[in-house]
Amino acid sequence: MNSQIEVDFIDPVICGYNREWMKIKYEEARKKPDKYLLATMNIKNFRYFNCLYGHEGGNEILKLIYHKIAEFLVEGESISHDFSDNFLILFTYTDINDFLHVRMRKLIDVCYRIDDSRIYRNNFESYGIYPLNHHDCDFDEAYHLANIARKQSETLTNRSHCYELYDDTYSEKYMSQRDLEYKTAQAFLNYEFVPYLQPKIDPHTNKIIGAESLIRWINADGKFIPVSDFLPILIENTYIYVVDLDIFDVVCKMLDERIRQNKPVVPISFNISKPEFYDDDFINDYLHVAKKYSIPLNLIEFELMESISLDDTTRLKKIIKEIKDAGFSCSLDDFGNGFSSFNVLLNAAFDTIKMDREFFVRNLNEENKVIIKTMIDLIKSLHMKVVAEGVETKEYVDFLLQCGCDAIQGFYYHKPMSMTDFNILLDNVSD
Repeated sequence: MNSQIEVDFIDPVICGYNREWMKIKYEEARKKPDKYLLATMNIKNFRYFNCLYGHEGGNEILKLIYHKIAEFLVEGESISHDFSDNFLILFTYTDINDFLHVRMRKLIDVCYRIDDSRIYRNNFESYGIYPLNHHDCDFDEAYHLANIARKQSETLTNRSHCYELYDDTYSEKYMSQRDLEYKTAQAFLNYEFVPYLQPKIDPHTNKIIGAESLIRWINADGKFIPVSDFLPILIENTYIYVVDLDIFDVVCKMLDERIRQNKPVVPISFNISKPEFYDDDFINDYLHVAKKYSIPLNLIEFELMESISLDDTTRLKKIIKEIKDAGFSCSLDDFGNGFSSFNVLLNAAFDTIKMDREFFVRNLNEENKVIIKTMIDLIKSLHMKVVAEGVETKEYVDFLLQCGCDAIQGFYYHKPMSMTDFNILLDNVSD
């Protein structure tokens, strides 16, 4: 290949080869007897570097990583820039286990310890690896399969390196997820997502003082689709936003009808997902629906899940302020489920803290009593209410009553139920 033609394959951002060059190297590799692997590589959270160092600084980092990996490669191997913060690498190997557990770990360590203060021990990548001799496929298919492997990594979103070797189960799993993604979109259009309400009970009076709205999927055959099957898909593709907003509309309409009929109503809480948490307009979207039905805003509470809200304390404070300024109330859900930060309790003005069910699934021994009572005392000393969720035994109910817990939500009292059943229950207990 002459020098003029080779210029056509130079990527101006990293001063190295581009994707078209890798296509050629891939086709050359297919004709050789040696064993090759095609890897897709992504730099995790690269926008962080762009925000810190600007566009030019980000390009300098891309160039630095590209050339550091190029130095690591041996004869017969190649690297190219794909797009943005993504690269393609063509590896040779003899033994796949040796490659994965020795060679890849060395490469990861090289990238992790690049001698530049901007990224030293602060640079994490994800890799998807496809063996060329696995199937006789062209570059585009191999690229697709390597990317499938990369995206199937269980630690893809973690602040750590990860790499996955492709096998056929990844394609099956990927296609299954995409099929479910399509079905969730159709389910929304067919009104198959419905709200179920789980009552919150005042242990002092045994009266219903609120409820949590939960999403259920009942398909055309009347079958319940497990929440664990569809909720991760909805969150991943952010479709959860439109589903949540639709559920909110349905519940608000129900509250409006009951108020007009002079029937009893109680505050309803709604979970806020990660896509909503990071959307600047979500409060206005919910406020628009509530005002459409003239719902008293004190009947609406938003529950911020601990797993998303503790990642960004600054944004958490901003969201809580916006929720309360709009006239809604706000609670922290799943408190104590492994990520709790007392800093959040001290700095975020929640109305209510919901203690996670993990507090209440063990035997109620003296040690657990001390932990639960201490937590309740601390929360109440900060002038916030306490809801215990996932409570299933009378022993825990009696103890929580002694501790001054404000409300209990769990199977001991009621499982989640349809709006019709909830309203019948509310009417009966209010007679």
